[in-house]
Amino acid sequence: MGEQAVADTLVLPRPLELTPALRNLIETVIPYGSHCLNVGRRARAVNGWLGQHGCTHLTVDESHLPALLPFEPESFDAALLIGVLDRLAEPYRAARQLHRVLRPGGVLLVTAANDCYWRRRLDRVLPGEDRQPATYSPGSLRRLLLDAGFNLVGVEGQDGAIVRDLPLAGRFSKGRSSAPYRAAERFLPTLLGSRVGAFAVRL
Repeated sequence: MGEQAVADTLVLPRPLELTPALRNLIETVIPYGSHCLNVGRRARAVNGWLGQHGCTHLTVDESHLPALLPFEPESFDAALLIGVLDRLAEPYRAARQLHRVLRPGGVLLVTAANDCYWRRRLDRVLPGEDRQPATYSPGSLRRLLLDAGFNLVGVEGQDGAIVRDLPLAGRFSKGRSSAPYRAAERFLPTLLGSRVGAFAVRL
């Protein structure tokens, strides 16, 4: 949705590419040996990481959400919704379903395009065709997860850059942000992260 709408001007990592920021988030919140539910049609990269870290996993297509997932309550230690939330028609109901199948202490990991990213704000004021915004900001994603019953919600900015996402300058970029930019991204995730990464714990 939002990512496709700005793809002509905004260079983004592929939805399920294991970027350094995403890999760090997964390593931080998913313990070794967890039993995981991974939601998404193209989950191979994430499943590969899970297998290398002693995790068992099941994968379901996002079309199963927000209908009742075919799992008993409290079946999983972790659930992953990577680059999928933007495409769900009923994200709140989907989050509630994932809350149901997580065990107490289980964690949901979510990423989505950030509507408040500096480049998307620039696109909205530049002349040219209208572009649809991305769906989420750090604040709106946090509210969605809290409303769905999760606790201890943390959000961060991910995968932003300056040169890569400047109009016409992206062709000269290697596609990665600098270390100082990544440090600033931690303090200003709303403005500097092209994606929002979040974890939410079910207590």
